[in-house]
Amino acid sequence: MPAVEPAWQVAVREAFAYHSQRYGTRRLRVEVQADGYAVGRWRTRRVFHAHGLRAQQPRSFVPRTTDSDLAVCVMPNRLLGQPAPTAPNRVWVGDITYLPR
Repeated sequence: MPAVEPAWQVAVREAFAYHSQRYGTRRLRVEVQADGYAVGRWRTRRVFHAHGLRAQQPRSFVPRTTDSDLAVCVMPNRLLGQPAPTAPNRVWVGDITYLPR
């Protein structure tokens, strides 16, 4: 006769599946407690280990700032043939640059 799984363990596994396997033990504890079960983080962790569950980590952010195909469009340097500026704030230039943290 197979052992009957407690309702709180079923609630942990269902909440884990509902959130697309993205929630870990901390968030799932809050979810299951909101359903009315007195469950701590370590109990939810035990369910994770017993059933081989593991939360999926989101991919790290990689910005896609520009299309770096230089054959598409290269802007001309309009300051190249001009005389040097005589005072501050006479010439302004801009660039789109991403600096990683």
